[in-house]
Amino acid sequence: MEAVTWTYLAVIFLTMTTCVCGIAGNSTVVWLLSCRLRRTPFSMYVLNLAAADLLFLLCMACIVSLETQPMPDLDIANDRSKTFSLLAKAYEVTIRVKYFAYTTGLSLLTAISTQRCVSVLYPLWYKCHRPQHLSTVVSTLLWTLCFTVSMLSSYFCTTFSHSNKQHCFRVDVAISTLIMGVFTPMMAISSITLFVQVRKSNLLLRRRRRQPRRLYMVILASVFVFLVCSLPLGIYWFVLYWTSLEWKVKLLWLGLSRFFSSVSSSANPVIYFLVGRERHQKQESMRAVLDRALQEEPELEERETPSTGTQEGI
Repeated sequence: MEAVTWTYLAVIFLTMTTCVCGIAGNSTVVWLLSCRLRRTPFSMYVLNLAAADLLFLLCMACIVSLETQPMPDLDIANDRSKTFSLLAKAYEVTIRVKYFAYTTGLSLLTAISTQRCVSVLYPLWYKCHRPQHLSTVVSTLLWTLCFTVSMLSSYFCTTFSHSNKQHCFRVDVAISTLIMGVFTPMMAISSITLFVQVRKSNLLLRRRRRQPRRLYMVILASVFVFLVCSLPLGIYWFVLYWTSLEWKVKLLWLGLSRFFSSVSSSANPVIYFLVGRERHQKQESMRAVLDRALQEEPELEERETPSTGTQEGI
């Protein structure tokens, strides 16, 4: 076997290990936010984001498992041929679901960073005019939008896969425009704005001897990890897949992009733990750490007084 193949297999092993850890972490977050913790507008976004990451990691683990299965000898028996056909269909469905989970996670992160940016720039307007169930409505709309886009992509790429691949290519161009041209710039701009506001507020916080707001640290860390780790996979799906690069380059890029995207989807529970834990307390429950990390705090304005998170009914 060539060195490229061995490198790809090593990266795939790391990807599977990361997926297993990420599935455990995101499952814990979903369970705690669903049953244990109080509901706030931000925690609703985090719950949906954890569900999207969990779905993505499950699909990634299934894809890696199917790709590493030995190829059956179709000449031995007809039933093995049927089994191979079923595995191929399951593989295609899993890939489409993974696309759906990827775009959903990206859109949710965009909504999180944009909403918090608005709350920082226009705190009084945000407090007075924000709809009570905004996070629930936005999350539902984003899930619906991403599901519709995924279904349209699956229809065109499956129906015209043999007759005309231009239809599938055009759909991928439209999706890449939505991801690279709309969601990613919005998330980057709002995160940069939020970062600048946080840096300005740090001077005031130090004068008051208060700790930096954990909620903003969680948002900035999550967006940064996504931009660094998950965008390579989107670039491969919607750009490099259609180019005429050498197969070795595509194989290595695919393996690395899968690994980094798995790291991105697995990183959020770690971020919640690192931001929410108290250094002077050696033993704390995950519930207390997660509640502290996602606690809604006063906006980044000196004139405002502390307030608790707004409860949001489900």
